[in-house]
Amino acid sequence: MSTNVLAPLGGLVKVAGNGRSVTVVATHGSCDDGPAVDVLETGGSVVLSASVVGAKDGACTSELGGEKVTVKLGQPVANRILLDASTGRPVPFSKWPQTSPGWS
Repeated sequence: MSTNVLAPLGGLVKVAGNGRSVTVVATHGSCDDGPAVDVLETGGSVVLSASVVGAKDGACTSELGGEKVTVKLGQPVANRILLDASTGRPVPFSKWPQTSPGWS
């Protein structure tokens, strides 16, 4: 079961050659079972909502991890914009794992 809390995406890793799936980095903590990404498609956008699965109560470190998640789409991405539901912004392209900080 995923939580009700949206988590920001770590970035877009890949769009499949046929445009019918996207791979993104979804973040999660050390006290859960991993990330989940849901999709809402419209004619002009693909909205990706990341959350965590199996969040556990109790003592937990504050480490944040990332995992590649591939999301299948009903229609090819084509000219639609990919949006992060958590931030409301376009999902940035990301090489993951990053070998240097993303800011410079």
